[in-house]
Amino acid sequence: MRPPIIDHSRHRPPTRRAASGALTAAAWMVYAWLWAPLVTAVAWFVGLRSAYLRLYVAENALDPFLLLSLPVIALVCSVSLIGWAEYNRARFADADRRHRRVDIGHDQVRIALGASDALAAKLQSGRIVQVALDDDARPVAIRRGS
Repeated sequence: MRPPIIDHSRHRPPTRRAASGALTAAAWMVYAWLWAPLVTAVAWFVGLRSAYLRLYVAENALDPFLLLSLPVIALVCSVSLIGWAEYNRARFADADRRHRRVDIGHDQVRIALGASDALAAKLQSGRIVQVALDDDARPVAIRRGS
C-alpha cells in the first residue's frame, strides 16, 4: 500500500521546481540560524575552561591586569545591558498601543454594503459565507459555506 503523499513534482515546470528548491533551502537556512545561539552557548562553555587555563593558570603566571580587568568589563557590560532594559521597561510600561476598535452596528454594515435586510441578516447569521456580487460590487446572493 502506498503512503498518502501526493507528489506531482515531475509534472511541474523546471522554473517552479527550482523555486520550490530555493524556498526549501531558505527554510533550512532559517532553521539552522535558529540553532546558532545554542551552538554558540555550547562552544562558549567548552571554551570557558580553556580560556581560564590560558589566561590565569598558564605557566603559573598571573597577570594582574587580566585578573582585574576582565571581570570588571563583564560587570560593566551586564550592568549597562540590564540598566538599558529596565529603562525601556519603565518608559514603555503603560504604553498600550492596542486600542479596541469601535463596534459597528448592523445597519451601518448593511448600508455600507448596499445589501437588503434579508441578505444582511443571512450574512450576519453565518460563520462562513460566499457572497455573490453584481457588476457594481453590491451583494446579490449569499450562500452558506461548510
